[in-house]
Parts: sequence; C-alpha cells; structure tokens
Amino acid sequence: MIFSYSLRLTRISLLAIACLLLCTTSAVIATEEPEADQQEDVYLFSTFRGNGEDGLRFAYSFDGLKWTNVPGKFLKPLVGDSKLMRDPSLLCGPDGTFHLVWTTGWKGDQGFGHSSSADLVHWAPQQFVPVMKHEPTTVNVWAPELFYDESHKQFIICWASTIPGRFPDYQEDHDNNHRMYYTTTKDFKSFSPTKLFLDPDFSVIDCKIVKHDSDYVLVLKDNTRPERNLRVAFGKSPHGPWEDISPPFTRQFTEGPTVLKIGDEWVIYYDAYQDYSYGAVKTLDFKSFTNIDSEVAFPEGHKHGTAIKISRDELSYLIRVGSEQIHDVRLPVEPALPQVETDKRLAAIDEVAQKGPFQPKWDSLKDFKTPDWLRDGKFGIFIHWGPYSVPAFGSEWYPRNMYSKGTPEYAHHLEKNGPHAKFGYKDFIPLFKAEQFDPQAWAELFREAGVKYVIPVAEHHDGFPMYDCEFTEWSVAKKGPQRDILSELARAIREQDIVFGASSHRAEHWWFFDQGMLIDSDVLDARNSSLYGPANNKRVAETHAEMPDKQFLDDWLLRTCEIVDKYQPEVIYFDWWICQPVFQPYLQRFAAYYYNRGAEWNKQVAIDFKEWEGHSFPEGTGVFDIERGLAPDIRPDFWQTDTSVSKNSWGYVSNHEYKEVDSIIDDLIDVVSKNGALLLNIGPKADGTIPEPEQEMLRKIGDWLQVNGEAIYGTRPWKKFGEGPTLAVGGSFADTKRQPFSGEDIRFTTKNDTLYAIALARPGNNSLLVKSLPTTAGKIESVTLLGSDAMPQWTQNKRGLTVELPDDQISEYAVALKITGLKLNQPVGSEE
Repeated sequence: MIFSYSLRLTRISLLAIACLLLCTTSAVIATEEPEADQQEDVYLFSTFRGNGEDGLRFAYSFDGLKWTNVPGKFLKPLVGDSKLMRDPSLLCGPDGTFHLVWTTGWKGDQGFGHSSSADLVHWAPQQFVPVMKHEPTTVNVWAPELFYDESHKQFIICWASTIPGRFPDYQEDHDNNHRMYYTTTKDFKSFSPTKLFLDPDFSVIDCKIVKHDSDYVLVLKDNTRPERNLRVAFGKSPHGPWEDISPPFTRQFTEGPTVLKIGDEWVIYYDAYQDYSYGAVKTLDFKSFTNIDSEVAFPEGHKHGTAIKISRDELSYLIRVGSEQIHDVRLPVEPALPQVETDKRLAAIDEVAQKGPFQPKWDSLKDFKTPDWLRDGKFGIFIHWGPYSVPAFGSEWYPRNMYSKGTPEYAHHLEKNGPHAKFGYKDFIPLFKAEQFDPQAWAELFREAGVKYVIPVAEHHDGFPMYDCEFTEWSVAKKGPQRDILSELARAIREQDIVFGASSHRAEHWWFFDQGMLIDSDVLDARNSSLYGPANNKRVAETHAEMPDKQFLDDWLLRTCEIVDKYQPEVIYFDWWICQPVFQPYLQRFAAYYYNRGAEWNKQVAIDFKEWEGHSFPEGTGVFDIERGLAPDIRPDFWQTDTSVSKNSWGYVSNHEYKEVDSIIDDLIDVVSKNGALLLNIGPKADGTIPEPEQEMLRKIGDWLQVNGEAIYGTRPWKKFGEGPTLAVGGSFADTKRQPFSGEDIRFTTKNDTLYAIALARPGNNSLLVKSLPTTAGKIESVTLLGSDAMPQWTQNKRGLTVELPDDQISEYAVALKITGLKLNQPVGSEE
C-alpha cells in the first residue's frame, strides 16, 4: 500500500510540476514590462467563470482596452445556499481596504456575499448579508454593486430583487420583475434598513453609480422584453432620485455594465451575453456614445464584474501569487489518536472553555486584561531553536526553502547534502543533539540581561515540537536530543523569577513543506507524512479553497492545549497564519480554555497575536504584536513588538547580520514610550549554546537596564511619547528602515509623579534641550541623571528644559533624566 501510494503521489507531483511550469511561463509572458513611456495606470477587472462555482478571478489591462487573465483564482465562495460567486463588485475604500460583494445564487438567497482584503490575496472571513430577509417572498438578490459616498463617508450597495406582485408585471414573468434596492454601511458590520433605490416602471437590474463632475450617473440594464439593453439616468445624489432615463445605447442582450475613466473619456464595458462576447462604448458626457467593440479584447469566458485602478506592485503580486497556485496536491496524515479519543479530549477542552469567567465568544473574550507582569516587565526574550539550526544557513525557514528551486537554500542543500530525495529535512534531526544545552546557564544570562519574560518556540512551522508532544513521534523528546527542552527551560526560567511563555507556529505547518511536493524529494514519500504532511499549497489555501480541514484544526487545538496544561505558560504567542478565517471558531475555543485555565491557576495569562495578511483576534482579546516593527504613536491598548538581534534570521545561521546594541536599546525605549513591550529574539546553535555575540549583546543591554531600568520597568506612557527629528517607521517588517536616532530624539515614560526623559543618543555638546517641557508645562522641582552622582545644571524657560550633562560617560547608549515636580495629569499649557 505504501509503495503504490508513493507512486500515485509521484504522478500527482509530476503533474503539479508541469502545471507550475505552465503557470510560471504564463506569468513571465503576462508580466513583461511595458516601455517606460507607456501608460502607467493599471486596470483590474474582477470576473468569474461559468456559473460562478470556482470563485473570484481577475483580468488586467494597461490601456483599458486589451485585457489579459491574471493566473489563478483568488477567493472560493463559501456563503449562501448555492455558494456561487457571480457579478463580483470590487471597490477600494478610503482606508486602502478592498471590499468585495457578489451574487451568491440564482434564486432563494435573500442577501449577498461580502469579504474584504488589504492586498486582494488574503481575504477576511466571508459573510452573508441578508438584506432582503424582511421580505420573505423575495425571489433573488442579484448583482450587488458598491459605491463609496464621500459626502456621507459611507458605502452604498445596490442590487436587483424581485418581490412577486409588488410592481406591475407588464410583459415580465411574475418571478422575474426586478427593482433596485439599496443599503448603506460604514464598516460592513451594521447596515441601514433596505430601501427602494430605483423603480423606473420597468424591470431593471445591474446598476452602476458613477460620480460625474458634481452630479451622478446611473448606468442600468433595462431588463424588459424585448429590450435587455443598457441606459443611463441622472441624479444630484448617489441615492437618487434618478431622472431623465436615456434611450438604449447598446444593442439587445447586453448587461453587467462597469465604468472606467481613461483620460478624458468614460468607457462603459458590458457583457453581450447572447453572443458570448464582451464590448464597450466610450462617452464624454453620458449623452452621446461611440461603440468601440472592435477596439477591446477580453479573455475567453470573461464575465462581468467591476473594473478599477490598482498599482503596478499590486498587479505584480497578484500574478506571482496566482502563478504559485497548484490545486489538489497534499500528503495524507493519519490521525494521532482514534476518533473516539479525539472527540473525548475535545469535549474536555470545550467543557473548560464553557465553564469559567470566559466563554468561547469574542464578546466574552474582550473581558481580557493585560497582565500586570507584562505591563511592568516591558522586556522579553524570544527563542527560535530547532533542527533548522543544524544547516545554519539562510534562516529558520531553511526547512521550506531547501525544497524550493531557485533559492540559495536549495542550491546550498544540493552542494552540502546531495539530492533532496536521499537527504531531506528529517535527516538533520539526528544531527540536532543539543549536547551542551544548559537551561540554568541560559536563565542566568537572561536575568543578567534584565529580561522579565521568556517565550521559547514550542513548535515552529517545521512541525518538530521542542517539547514532549503526545501527538507525534517527531518531537525533541523522542528524536534528536531526546530531552523535553521546554520543560527543562521552564523550570530554569522560573527559578530566576522570570515569567515563562511559549509560542506555537503549528498553523503554518499546513503548507510549510508544499515545495517538497514539486520536486523529487523525501516529502513525496507518504511514510514521512507525519512530519511533512499535509504539505498543502499555501496559495490555494489562502483563497479559502483547500483550507485546513477538521482533522488538522482539531490536532492544532489539542497540541496547543497540551502546551497549556503541561507547562502552564503565562503567555502564548501565535504567528500570523491563524488569521485564516477557518481558525476563527478554534481561536475562540482556545482563548476561553486558556484564559479559564489561567483563572484556575490564579495566574494572569495573555495571548500574543498579529495582524498580518488578515485578522485573527479582535482588539481587546489579547496583546497585539507587531513583527519587526514599531508603532508611530502611543497605542491605547498595551502591545508588543517582536524582533531579532539579527537582521537576516530568527534562528541560528553562520552569517548573521547583527544589529547594534544601541539600536536595540533605542527600540526598547521607543516601544515602552508608546505603551508597549519588546520581545527580543535569539537563536541558539544546534549544540545548545547561545552564540557569543548574542550573549555579549544581552549583557550590554542588561548593563544599561541596571542603570536606567527605573525609566523602563513599571512605567506608563506620558501624554506624548516623545519629540525629535527622527521618525520611527510604523508597521511590520520595518525594524531596519528607520534612521539612527540622535541626541535630539527624546522619549518619555512616567511612574507615579515622576517623568523620565530619555535621550536616545548623548548630545554632542552635552547640552540637552527638552522642548516639550517649557514653563507652561508646569514647574519642575528637580532633574537628575540616572546613574550619575553629579547634579546636572538645568534651566526651564519658554523654550523648554535645558540640561547640562556632566562630563563623565555614564553610558555609550541612551541617557535618562529623572524629572519631578510636574503634575503629570495636567494638560500641557494649563496654569498651575
């Protein structure tokens, strides 16, 4: 059985390789760069195929006339009775978020589908919006269309519905006599009551609102017999009333209009559905029209949606992602437990989740409170350690990239270890020995560094738990070192009075080894599936097709709760891929379970989560984390940034590009001033030792905190985070993008009635000016320099607080002033 299955997998993989090559070739042809002097605008058309079963597709054009397929499908429809996606209407809102609405079925559905995305690839959970539920005899909801009303800062969504008997039928069938209805929303969470949008005294569908100068135009389909063609109407408001309906400007049997402005002209595209073709007209004023059918070209099978403008970068990303999609390739994974036992354990988890102060519902989970130990501790250590430290090349993503043709890891692996079929990632595990691992020495180093909490990776994307995991034979307790690393480390950390946490990156394992399915490698062998499987295609999963299944999700929940129960971590950190919508019910179950366990233990616990390529936990249900990034200002809720001592890796590699200690300390200060904490990563070697440069960095940070820690630990933000010319670049993956801070860059923290002003570099002339503290800010009583016995000279006037620093070198890094006498809750500028 294993042999025949492996052969079948090989055949599937060969087909997948051929498909990948075909897609990649198509992508190369499609993305050929136009000459620099060509049109710079890029146009994107949302479309579908057939009856709408396979979901959202795109076409693109550089001139608005010649359209080309974007390879791939980008959102599989999951809502509505028929689960179709027809008439996809796409709009980019004022905040840069794309919104999509669509027809979910021909008849019976009394609403439409909606989702949103920041990048057109990673989509939020789909929702069905039941806009006609109040009219139970409604036959259908067709062709919802989006428009953003700038004057009212809201979205208008209009659609066609038939309510039998509501309007005269004339020549129309009783169940095919449409009128236009609409709703409005600001957030796609609450919607205004449905109202009639247009009754022209004939059956009408497919309406598109266009802002034209200071007025509005409505492009509509006259759906009456024998017309079935397009007209326009005019209004002073996007809500109507719509007047002066024009004669038809297209031939019969045309529908699905969408409109682009190209230069000075408007182009109206339409689906000539009886001819199975696509056409267009152009106009300057929506009164006279010129047919340009002969000038436009569309991919075969293209059906109507919306045409919008996007950037070249967005188009390139879509083409790359679409070209990487390969369907129906995965490894079978046997369940770790019999189904009866799995069900029993899941029931026990749900019992805890439903019996305690928290319930597995987001509204209940918003009762979460950030632990005091985290708000006070500010500084933590993250540890990426696993078999990927053996090759010590590239990054901790070596296990994936070693199977990906064209990457440095792929070439390195062939050179050093030979063919992937003979030496795969699994073969590094016996070489991962941790023979010099000393958890007590690690913990003592962390204490010297001033660390208040530690989060080792319990399981990374590679699927090799660094703890004694019951649900796999591939764990550090059973292979490699054959030690329960997490248990040993937890004990040593707690002995140093440091808070212990753990991180789970298990969600990413759904696809982490998918590249190994495309080459001749050991990943193809089903005998290795308990480590490598299921190796689904990442890009396909992110379209809501081939998402993690119940077996994988149940296993994810069992493993994560196992970490909680065995090691009682006071914080659980999740990487980003839990943002996939299919995880939503499992996240609620886990959060309630964990928070209720914390209540049982009488411990304050927290969940760290991200917003990257989607959303996982709502605000207020855990601690928001920005990976390798900073916040531009003070965040109202406590947050965290996680970053590494290295610019190029989280795990150990032999060619680290280390950051400067000065930069790390400055980031810590900046984060704390904005109501956050810094989680700093290190990557131990395969033998269990922490690299000497990283030990030295930690000790230097500890030396600085030994002197200046009172300006960090236990502090709270002031009314402003700081001042100075150097701006911290906000957002994820921006930790190396900012310029070095100067002596004019100052950050503020507070503790009771004490204000700390921390200069992120020592000023060149030893004269420090704090512009935020003029006399109008309040009367200062004392100013001292942390770590110095010398009393600095200072003056306060309308320019601010000027402090002459003593000549002795307290630190080569940031210097902190301790300032007393201010009424810290008094608004700046008020009189005392």
